[in-house]
Amino acid sequence: MLLIFLNRWKKLFLWILVNLFLYLLMRMTMYIYHYDYFHGLTFSGLLKILIGGARFDLVSVSIANTLLIFYFLLPISFSKYSWLTKLILYTNLLINIIFLLFNTIDIPYFSFIHKRSTADIFYQMGGQTDVMKQLPEYLKDFWGLIILFFVSCYIYFLGLKKIFFFKEEFRFTIIMKNIITLLFHLIFSAGLTILAIRGGLQRIPLDIIDAGFYAESNYTALVLNTPFSIIKSFEQNKLKEYSFYSDKEIIKSLKLVKTPQNEPFTKRNIVVIILESFSKEYTKLGQTKSFTPFLDSLMQHSIVFENAWANGTKSIEGIPAIIASVPSFMENPFINSLYCNNYYESLANLLKREKYYTAFFHGGINGTMNFDAFAKQTGFNEYIGKNEYPNNMDFDGFWGIWDEPFLQYTCQKISKYKEPFFVSVFTLSSHHPFKVPHQYESILPKGELPIQQCIAYTDYALKKFFDSAKEQKWYNNTLFVITADHTGLSQNPYYSSIAGRYQIPLLFFDVKMNKQQVEKSVIQQIDIMPTVLSMIHYPHRYFSFGSDYFNETTHTAMIYETGQYYLVTDSLFISFINFTENKSWHYQNNTLIEVPITNTNQMLNNVLKMKVQAYNNRLIKNDILSILK
Repeated sequence: MLLIFLNRWKKLFLWILVNLFLYLLMRMTMYIYHYDYFHGLTFSGLLKILIGGARFDLVSVSIANTLLIFYFLLPISFSKYSWLTKLILYTNLLINIIFLLFNTIDIPYFSFIHKRSTADIFYQMGGQTDVMKQLPEYLKDFWGLIILFFVSCYIYFLGLKKIFFFKEEFRFTIIMKNIITLLFHLIFSAGLTILAIRGGLQRIPLDIIDAGFYAESNYTALVLNTPFSIIKSFEQNKLKEYSFYSDKEIIKSLKLVKTPQNEPFTKRNIVVIILESFSKEYTKLGQTKSFTPFLDSLMQHSIVFENAWANGTKSIEGIPAIIASVPSFMENPFINSLYCNNYYESLANLLKREKYYTAFFHGGINGTMNFDAFAKQTGFNEYIGKNEYPNNMDFDGFWGIWDEPFLQYTCQKISKYKEPFFVSVFTLSSHHPFKVPHQYESILPKGELPIQQCIAYTDYALKKFFDSAKEQKWYNNTLFVITADHTGLSQNPYYSSIAGRYQIPLLFFDVKMNKQQVEKSVIQQIDIMPTVLSMIHYPHRYFSFGSDYFNETTHTAMIYETGQYYLVTDSLFISFINFTENKSWHYQNNTLIEVPITNTNQMLNNVLKMKVQAYNNRLIKNDILSILK
């Protein structure tokens, strides 16, 4: 009986190889068909894509053939004359051909969307009433792909006949040896199938954004296959395309394309420190009890933004907003959305073009919230997480490496980099279950909330980091940006309110500054990238959803929460429902005073419409590269 099961797996293995070959054929066809788009890809880069692509292909192939695999597990005869066998085989063949069709269709469609199709293709197809009229043109324009599709279908059919049309004599007798063999076969087969469907042994099943491990965002479409992208995105929400104004008008009005200044580019090192759950409330800026004495002292020699706002409430929303000026103005965080493999620009890939070395440090377990995949796709040369940290004794037992030793390690690593460099550091100790190293439990101040002692610990770790950094030669040529990914817990009525829970600290520390510079206008996380690039006089055009704080006159922040948009000005916090003003508050002085809707609010209604259209349409169309041309 064992030999029969081994023979079945041999045949299944051959069938999977046929599938993988056809997926490879489609991938290479896409590469050749769009060679002008992928022309910058090196041979080694293409080889890495083909190897990584096979991993994604195996997921799709395993899903497409689940019915056949399940049938193979059963202790019954596999006969070519059985009606059940024929039904299983031809149903399985049909599923594979449908998957093949999606891969084929996406080859010409890539010209329009510059990414793999996702589940939103079904919504787009539903709105096309003239498909039949255009079908003859499609057949004429893409006749070569049609031939390729039918040749591939023939290979599928031929493979099916050669591999599976056989007669097998199988009789299962209930004896201990056969039962043990069957159980082993079932457990091994089921485990292998689950492993293939989830894409490996990693903590989180393989997802769209993991394509970033094998290629930069320009080339991730070659890593993925279309069935994989559709399956993974099917449960995700798609954005709605708007046409309140012309896209060209919005791009110009909102200054989404930043142009270089007529000043020499200063290649300063940039270090962005993102503090986990650091509310403005916990610092002296919050006008409550401060748990950040070192951060407060640093503000005396910094540009301090007293009116800074987060664009989300989760780390997975804050990191892309800060690093790449990409907010999550939708139900799903951008990293896990349909649009995560769109082309976008970031501090990492923009500075990398100017010969900066780029690295992302996060002491958390690798794979947490897909930050390692995001860092790779965003253009960082290096990701340093818990796996790369040399001493597991510093593991906090929950999330990763304690902030104090990890920040010291970060400083040591940075000191080995060639200047200029761009480094982003994301802390983690101020996180549930809100523990600090035992040696600090009786030393650091405690507050009403457990997180507040953790805040004090991270502030102390930050002090130790700067003490070490001061001794390094790169320190005097570095601009430090310090902010939070989002806010933390609060018992203060204001900081628990809709407005208060988005207010974060933000400062630009420059050792050359001998006094504090206070900025009172609104700034949001997505403004950090363009503001930093402006300060060093970045010499090229680029795209950003955020504003350059010092060179653009309009200062607003935008928030999306549970289907509702909010707009923040220097004095007002306004909620909108269906793009109509709902409520308006004065939020200054840590209070929320409701005020009536005015003509000013109605003017801001137009601003909101422009911002939402700009965000939705750019993500849907994935046309940033076209805009920059």
